[in-house]
Amino acid sequence: MPTIARRRDGLAVIAAFWLAGQAASAYALYDPAKEYVEAPAVAARYPDPPLDIPTPAFKPGRTDFTSQEELVAFVDGLAARSADLRVRIVGRSQEERAIALLIFARPAIADGSELAKNGKPTVLMIGQQHGNEPAGGEAALALAAELSGGSSAQVLDHVNVLIVPRANPDGAYHFVRGLKNGGDVNRDHLLLGTPEGQTLGRVFVQYQPDIVLDCHEFGVKLRWFEKFQSLQKYDALIQYATVSNLPRALTDASEQMFRQPLLRAFDQAGLTHSWYYTTSYDMSDRRVSMGGVVPDTGRNIAGLRNAVSFLLETRGVGIGRAHYKRRVYTHLTAIHSILASTARNADALLALVRQARKDVANAAGTGEIIVSSVASTTRHTLDLIDPQTGTDRHVEVDWRSALEIQTRLKRSRPGGYLLPASEGRAARRLRDLGVTVLQLAEDASLDVERYRITRAEESKKDDVRRNEEEGSTGVVQIATATEAATVAAHRGDFYVPLDQPLANVIAAALEPETQSSYAANRLLNLPKADVGQAAFLPLYRLPAKLKATALVWDGN
Repeated sequence: MPTIARRRDGLAVIAAFWLAGQAASAYALYDPAKEYVEAPAVAARYPDPPLDIPTPAFKPGRTDFTSQEELVAFVDGLAARSADLRVRIVGRSQEERAIALLIFARPAIADGSELAKNGKPTVLMIGQQHGNEPAGGEAALALAAELSGGSSAQVLDHVNVLIVPRANPDGAYHFVRGLKNGGDVNRDHLLLGTPEGQTLGRVFVQYQPDIVLDCHEFGVKLRWFEKFQSLQKYDALIQYATVSNLPRALTDASEQMFRQPLLRAFDQAGLTHSWYYTTSYDMSDRRVSMGGVVPDTGRNIAGLRNAVSFLLETRGVGIGRAHYKRRVYTHLTAIHSILASTARNADALLALVRQARKDVANAAGTGEIIVSSVASTTRHTLDLIDPQTGTDRHVEVDWRSALEIQTRLKRSRPGGYLLPASEGRAARRLRDLGVTVLQLAEDASLDVERYRITRAEESKKDDVRRNEEEGSTGVVQIATATEAATVAAHRGDFYVPLDQPLANVIAAALEPETQSSYAANRLLNLPKADVGQAAFLPLYRLPAKLKATALVWDGN
């Protein structure tokens, strides 16, 4: 992965590399005529803050958003003047647009191994996983400008900062939510099935962030008007990781060390806020859900990677450039608070994350893991606004809370998993996640638990949004029963031990009953069903550590 130099005489070459393979037109296919225009009484509730934001979209006379070409030029300019910044092209989109990572460290570093040695916590800010949600990406550029000079750069004495300003450059160009293939990169953090998901996976593996802020925007009118004759009210919706098997200490730190100061920062800035919530595209379904409890989103997978992880969404989808400065300011307010909390608690945070990683690894072969779970259901008063008068509306809704997760299935935590040599695709995806995968160096007879398939049905992947127009991915909903067995393991088979920090990520991938599992998504070779014959997954649980000789698999 090439590094972007800071020298001005290299910028022409750098720009050529960045822009290789891009479409001729550099500007986003954004059509303001398609966007909803708020009534004056509604718009008056969201005044722009009195500040200048020196990013491309805020140049005088602009009516659209920052293009890829402008992003390249802006980042090149920062790299040319900042001694603390290094920029790396960490991947390319499906349409061959460059995905950049900005690395701020004092002193500057060349790679992730050096970053881990400087004794500072690392914060990762991700912008624009969804292409039609530009405010987070613009705020990422604004933050990069602040860190490249001025008083904000002082935070680098205490914190490392990573910025992916545009994780989905194709979606940004076409001004659509999804990827070129219709997928959603924010549902690809476990499966790593897209170039964009693989790129973000490499960032996590190589740089090991301790804090993650994933920046999005939410819809203002669509669904809320049809279901409740109202518009969305809040400037910001936030939620930390809410997924089973997450270390409790990380949740406590997310709430006390980060969310509470963040709420105070929003209040001081005059910005309204709530827990994140959404609703489905089924207009007859009036349920409202917090962010999901499934291990697939960036927020939840980052948590299972033992990072403090937040989702931030601002009031922006479907209203074009309305209140754009306020939306970007909201993201900036959040990341400023996150950075301040990280710097203030740097030593405690590093100790917390290291202990979480150690505890997860030490739990191998003991206790239980939760295989599948659901959000709890309750009633909740939703605060919306009248689309004409701009006055508050209070609506009682059925509410799916991610703060109280209900367990559906749990199993004993194994010492590790055995995959036959035929399952190299699954083993490679695990390795790409940063998992240590071993390969048996000898044949062995092993006592295991095998998975007998009791049900396997084709299904569409469920999601709290449930938008049929986004091409929901088909999965195989699987139910299994585990039973003791002795198997003949062979040289070349894969062993995935759980005595490593990513054990909870491994379990999320390999326990088959969730829609995010490798079995459900056919990354395991599923057996053909023969009537009257028992069928088993090509996957085994080992109750204790492997006793046979195994070597670290290098992927070949």
